[in-house]
Amino acid sequence: MSSGTSTQSTAGRGTAKPAASIFAVGLMLFSMFFGAGNLIFPPMLGIESGENFTPAIIGFILTGVLLPTITIIAVAISGAGVRQLASRAGAVFGLVFSIAAYLSIGSFYAMPRAAAIGYELGLESTFGLSGQMWRLVTTAVFFAVAFAIVLFPGKVADTLGKYLTPLLLALIAILAVLGFMKLNGEPAAATGEYASSPLTAGILEGYFTMDSIAAMAFAIIVVSSFNAHGVKERKTVVKYSSISAVLAGFFLLIVYLALGVMGTKMPDKGQYSDGAAVLSQASKLSLGTAGDMVFSGVVLLACLTTAVGLIAASASFFHELVPAISYRWWSVVFTLIGFTVANLGLEKILSFSGPIIGLIYPPAIALIAVTFTQLAVRGRPIPLTYRAAVAVALVFSIIDLLSDLLGETMDGITDALSVIPLYPEGLGWVLPTIIVGAIALVVDLSRKDSGHEADALAVVEPE
Repeated sequence: MSSGTSTQSTAGRGTAKPAASIFAVGLMLFSMFFGAGNLIFPPMLGIESGENFTPAIIGFILTGVLLPTITIIAVAISGAGVRQLASRAGAVFGLVFSIAAYLSIGSFYAMPRAAAIGYELGLESTFGLSGQMWRLVTTAVFFAVAFAIVLFPGKVADTLGKYLTPLLLALIAILAVLGFMKLNGEPAAATGEYASSPLTAGILEGYFTMDSIAAMAFAIIVVSSFNAHGVKERKTVVKYSSISAVLAGFFLLIVYLALGVMGTKMPDKGQYSDGAAVLSQASKLSLGTAGDMVFSGVVLLACLTTAVGLIAASASFFHELVPAISYRWWSVVFTLIGFTVANLGLEKILSFSGPIIGLIYPPAIALIAVTFTQLAVRGRPIPLTYRAAVAVALVFSIIDLLSDLLGETMDGITDALSVIPLYPEGLGWVLPTIIVGAIALVVDLSRKDSGHEADALAVVEPE
């Protein structure tokens, strides 16, 4: 981020219409968050949670709305990118984590997943355009359009915020309003984890949106968008970024609630295997023959806007990491990789998503939490807190990954750890991370400030 030393004339040009810029960036941020997974998870949550919908959707909102929103704010206030934030837990971790985060939310998972879902749900299942050739053509057009938008990073907010996102929201609003009017099913009994632990199940479902990790990456685009509008003063950029994040979170909240409630109102709930089938049928029941068109439009736009954000964020990060390769060439690289992986098919892409998400999410959330703790102890370096909290979360992530890969070989370790609260639900890392992080914080605050560490680790305060 730029500091507050920008000329007044430059800042003035950007603040002539601040409300319009904030609204456009907020809509852009919403559209980048709201991809295919965000579209299909809530309806299925509504069906499976049934009478326990309220605690389930609260859990989903905690990790699917609140966490991404505060992550954008934390990154904006800290004045650091993903690598700089992660490096507070160690330079090697910072480099490895940031690369892994951008690749997982970018061309090796989330981006091709968006393209694959766009094809399989938006065209194949709706219009019967099946076959490898149709997949190839569709994903080629999909990535060509996305690439054309990201060629001009300063215009991403305008393209998404002023044009594509309003259209997406309009289609969702039509579907939701008519769905509320025409769907009259009653909530069923909760099934699976939603019957015993609906709040925890909702939290875990919110994990799979991957929006908290994406928020760390999207913050770069948010700041760049305001800079492109002439907003350079650091304090103003932080303020506008925070308001835009809250605005995006508000739209996510409304859409998730609407889609979730639609799931609870669906008839014949037992016939649906996933949220895509729920939403497709809801479109037909609500809109008749036009429902297929609306459903396809929602899916394709949701997937496209997300892909645009992911390509732009990845290209920006790797250009900063390797300046010798331009932003546009990095965009070409990630577009081509995403196109190639997308043509493997959705099933293969999703097969390796769980372990990736499980490995990255706990240390990412720990990092975000400690970043907010840093803000609460202004000017005090807390290097041990960063390293300890992230290390504990990472250890649990690695154990969970090994359990998935090795199966029964890890039973002894997992049985021993099962006494930890929330471990069976996949959240066993939370309490140990909090305890160890709190102890490390006490140690950090009891030590005299080190000028070297303060310069290296202290949060950059808004001017």
